[in-house]
Amino acid sequence: MEIPELLAPAGSPRALKVALNAGADAVYLSGKDFGARHYAENFSRDELQEAIREAHLLDRKVYVTLNTLIKNSELPEVSEYLQDLYIMGADAVIIQDPALLVLRDELSIDIPFHASTQMTIHSRAGVEWAERMKIDRVILARELSFDEVREIVGASGVEVEIFVHGAICYSYSGQCLLSSFIGGRSGNRGRCAQPCRKRYDLVQLHPSKRRIPLDDGFLLSTADLSTYRRLDRIVDTGVAGLKIEGRMRSPEYVAVVVDVYRRALDEIKEGGWKPSSKEAERLMLTFNRKLSRGYLFGDDVMARDYPGDRGLPIGYVRGYSGQMLSIGLTSRTIPERGDGLFFEATGKGLYLGEHSIRNRTLTLRAGPVPSGSRVYLTRRRSLKRFVEDLEKRPPLKVWDVEISFTVDSDGHVLLTGEVSVHGKVLRESVETEFERAIRRPLEPETIKKQILKSGYSPFRLILADFSYPGGLFAPLSELNRIRRELLSGLEEGIIDEMGSYPERNLKLPRKDKHGGRVSGDPCISACVESHEGMISALEAGAGRVYLEPQVHLNFRECDPGKLEGVLLKAERSASGYDAEFVWKWPDITHERVLERLLELEEELSLDVMVGGYGAAELLEDMDVRVYGSASLNIYNRLSADLMHDIFHMLTVSPELSHEDLRGLESDEILVHGNLTAMISRDNIWRVLLDDFRFPEGSRWGLRDGRGKIFPLNQLLNCETVVMNSAETCLIDFMPSLIDDGFRNFSADCRVQTPERTFKIVKSYVEAAESPDKIPSLKRSISDGSCGGITASHFTKGLRE
Repeated sequence: MEIPELLAPAGSPRALKVALNAGADAVYLSGKDFGARHYAENFSRDELQEAIREAHLLDRKVYVTLNTLIKNSELPEVSEYLQDLYIMGADAVIIQDPALLVLRDELSIDIPFHASTQMTIHSRAGVEWAERMKIDRVILARELSFDEVREIVGASGVEVEIFVHGAICYSYSGQCLLSSFIGGRSGNRGRCAQPCRKRYDLVQLHPSKRRIPLDDGFLLSTADLSTYRRLDRIVDTGVAGLKIEGRMRSPEYVAVVVDVYRRALDEIKEGGWKPSSKEAERLMLTFNRKLSRGYLFGDDVMARDYPGDRGLPIGYVRGYSGQMLSIGLTSRTIPERGDGLFFEATGKGLYLGEHSIRNRTLTLRAGPVPSGSRVYLTRRRSLKRFVEDLEKRPPLKVWDVEISFTVDSDGHVLLTGEVSVHGKVLRESVETEFERAIRRPLEPETIKKQILKSGYSPFRLILADFSYPGGLFAPLSELNRIRRELLSGLEEGIIDEMGSYPERNLKLPRKDKHGGRVSGDPCISACVESHEGMISALEAGAGRVYLEPQVHLNFRECDPGKLEGVLLKAERSASGYDAEFVWKWPDITHERVLERLLELEEELSLDVMVGGYGAAELLEDMDVRVYGSASLNIYNRLSADLMHDIFHMLTVSPELSHEDLRGLESDEILVHGNLTAMISRDNIWRVLLDDFRFPEGSRWGLRDGRGKIFPLNQLLNCETVVMNSAETCLIDFMPSLIDDGFRNFSADCRVQTPERTFKIVKSYVEAAESPDKIPSLKRSISDGSCGGITASHFTKGLRE
C-alpha cells in the first residue's frame, strides 16, 4: 500500500534531530529570513547546509520555507537566497509569492516548488493553476472538507499535501491582516502576533448598539487539528504528503507527534491498523488547544472558552478538606511525580509532588479548588525522558554497504565499499600498507571486526569479499582510519547524489515590463455590497464599481438564488452612468460556489473581480475583463507581471508603503475603507442561540479589550469577514500618488451606508481634481468615521 510522506516541522536544529529520529520522511524548516515563522529559532545559512546534509545522509528530504511576501527592494536578496538553496541541495522550496516562479525561470534553476497554504489554494481551479505554473506540490488550505480533498486529489496533475495535525488559524492562511493592521506585524511576513487569541465581544451595531452576552469570550480562538483517528481514510485519498504544523512548538511536541503518526502509518501500510486510545492520549499530552478533526471531518474547530494549552483531561475534583485535594481519575494515563496539573475552575496549576493514588482517586496537598472542576495533565515528565532518549538514539541503518578487503603479498591493502543510492551504485576505495609482522600478526577475525564497525553512521556494513594472506601487522588505529575515510567518502557521495545541483551564474531579476507612468485621468472606484450603495458611488462620480452582493438570510444561512436578480438589476442601473460595472466574486470560492458562479457568469457575461488563483483562467473564453482583488496579495512587480497575463487589472496589497508601491503604477491602490482583516470559514453568528432574531439590516462587529470595534461582514458561502476597526484614509497622498503615475484608486465601502459611500467617493473625486480642498475633505471624512482613520502602512510600512 502506498503511504504518504510524513512531513515534520523543524523550528530549530534540536527539533530537526528529534523529527528525523522519530521517523519523519521529510522536514520543513526556514532560514533566518523569508519564512512564515519568523519568531521560531530557525536556521543560519551554515545550519541550513548542515541540516540538508544530515537529512540526506538518512535518505530524508528537506523543504525550505520561503513562504512570505516579497517587496520589490528584496528581490535581489531573495534571488541570491534561492540560488543558495539550490546549491545547498534543498529538496524543495515552499513559496507564497508568485514572484519566485519568475525568479526560478530567470535563474535557470529547476529546484522543485511547493505552493504554501499561504497561497490559499482551495479548489481544483487553484491546483490546475499551480500545475500550469510548474509548481510540483500544492499544500491545500486547511478549510477543505474530506470530500473536497478527495475530489481535488483525484483530478490533480500535481502532488497534493494537507495538514493533519497542529494549530489551525481562524482566518484562511494568507488572508489574515489582523495582526498587521493592529500592530504592524504581518502574518504574510512571518510575524503574526496572534490577536485571534485575545478576548472579543460580539456587538450588534445596527439598528441599536448592544453587546451580546455569551458564555465564551475568545471568539476567534481555534482548537488544534488532530486527524490521527481518521488517518487511514486520509491515506486512501492518495495525498502525497501529511503535514504536521508546529515550527513554533517544542522539540518534545515534534518528537511525540511524529512518533505517533509514524507508528500509525507503518501499521496502515502493513494492514489492520486501528487507532489507539493510548496513542491519542500521548497527542493530548503535547501542547494543544483542544483537539479537533477540523473542517476535514466536519468538526467544530473553535475553542472559544480558553485559548491556551489544554493538556489531557484526567479527571474531576471530588472534594477539598484539610488542605487535601481529592481528584477522581478518568484517564488511562496516571499522573506521576513531576507531572504538571491544571485546574480549569481556577486557571492555576502545580507540579505534582508527594501524593497517593487509591481506587482511582488521586490525593495531594494543594490549595482549594471547587468540586467538579476538570483537571488536566499538562506536563508529562516521562515525555521529556522520551525526547532525551530519542536524541541519543543512533541513526537508522538506511544504507547497505558491501565491503571488499584485499591484501596482496607485498602488504598493499585495498578497502572498497559500494552502496546503491536510488538505483545508482556509488563506489569508494581507500589504500594503505601493512608491514611484515615481527611478533603478533593481525588475525583475520580482528581485521573483520574493525572494518565492519559502523558506530553512529547510517550504514550497515556487509562483508562481500575478504582476502588476507596473513603474517602482516598494522595498528588497529590504522584500520579504524581507513574505515572512517571510506565511510566519509561514501557519505559525501550520497549527499551529492541526494540533492545537490550544479552551480549557476546568478542573475538579478529583470526590470518590470508593465510598470512605469500611466497616462489618463485618475479613476476612483468603489467596492459596495448593495444596489443602494452602488447608486450612491455612481452618483458621486465613481468610474468603476465592484458589487459583491450580500445574500444572507439571517447570517446563519445564505441564499445564492438571489444573485441573478440582484446582478441584473444592478447592471441595468449602472448602464445609465459613464462607469464600469464589475461583479466582485467572493475572495474564497469553494468548488460548489465556484460552479454556481460560473453558471451565472455564462448567462450574464459580466466583467468579474476574483481573489483566488485559478478562477480567472476559468473565464478566459468568455470575452470579459477579469480584475484581481487584494486577496491575491500582489506585493511586487514580478508577481504583477506574471498575473497580468490573465488579469486586466490588479489591486495591490494594502500592506505596502508608498516606497514599496513603486513599480506598480498600472495597478489599483486601496486608498480608503475598513479593509478586510480576516476571512474565515467559521460562521461566527452560529454562537447565537437558535431562536435569536436578527433585525432587518442589522450590522455587527467584534470589540476588543481596548474598545476598538472590527466590523463583520459575510461572504456568499456564509464565511465570516472581519474588517479593520479604523478606516484607511490616504486622501492626503492623492497628489503625490498621481504625480508618481498612479491612476486607479479604490474605496472599500462594503460596510458603509449609502450616504457615507457617497461622501467618501465624492471626496476622493474632488481630491483628484482639486488638491487644495483635501484638508477640508479629510476633516469631513474623519468626522463620519466610527473607528477613526489611519494611513495604515502607507507611511510607516510594516514592523520588520
